[in-house]
Amino acid sequence: MKLLVALVCLLATTTAALADEPAKLPPTKDNLEARRAALVKKLDGQGFTVLVEAPFVVVGDEGPRMTAHRATGIMRWAIKLLEQDYFAKQPDKIIEVWLFANEKTYRKGAKKYFDDTPTTPYGYYSSAHDAMVMNIGPGAGTLTHELVHPYMEANFPNVPSWFNEGLASLYERPSEKANHIIGLPNWRLPNLKRELKAKTLPPMTTLLASTRDGFYEADYDAYAYARYLMQYLQEKGKLRAFYKAFLADKQDPTGQAALEAVLGEKLATFEPTWRAWALALQSDNR
Repeated sequence: MKLLVALVCLLATTTAALADEPAKLPPTKDNLEARRAALVKKLDGQGFTVLVEAPFVVVGDEGPRMTAHRATGIMRWAIKLLEQDYFAKQPDKIIEVWLFANEKTYRKGAKKYFDDTPTTPYGYYSSAHDAMVMNIGPGAGTLTHELVHPYMEANFPNVPSWFNEGLASLYERPSEKANHIIGLPNWRLPNLKRELKAKTLPPMTTLLASTRDGFYEADYDAYAYARYLMQYLQEKGKLRAFYKAFLADKQDPTGQAALEAVLGEKLATFEPTWRAWALALQSDNR
């Protein structure tokens, strides 16, 4: 009997949890507005502003004016340019973008609304919850980083972690040049240089062949490695061509073949060139 009661309770809890999860609906105008209204009701009196910035619903605790500025400023700009340069398809489900004013409210909100304990002070994209959750206090770089992930999910579902995070990390310090989004050198560069000088950075083939766990649990700075490979391709005018070539290549899941085709040379001869370029690169560390 106790086992039966326990099973009934578990079923009831699971059903309630599922009922509380919003349905995965396409981000049509009506669906976005319905989600916005549902969130306004759910969060009533808790100090949040909720608005639509298609194809997303934005939730912010910085007040109406600042939340609107985030959504219609940097977010709208980044969406337009990312879609223009890379992504033919928008996310096929409604994704909520939760912008918290500082690390304290970010961690508290991640736990309260998603039962998550963040492993980073900056932010993350949760495919399970269809939400980007972030501390926007340090600046909008986390927002432009995280925006890449749901677009990759929709357009390149089998993307390896190194390219997913490499492209996202490139736009942690975004700018615009000739009507295209670009990434400027940022705070990840000094650590990359330290590893290059110490000769602790593995061959590029190791990065490209890394599994998800291999990337996120690497004993080297895999984020910086991937980011500055993207930065090099950007500076040589080859990044968008590489994305298209890699997306179209159904034979090599690592991206090495596409990379060598776009570069016009093998990694064995390219890698020393890239390492010298990265060591010479200058940044103000922002």
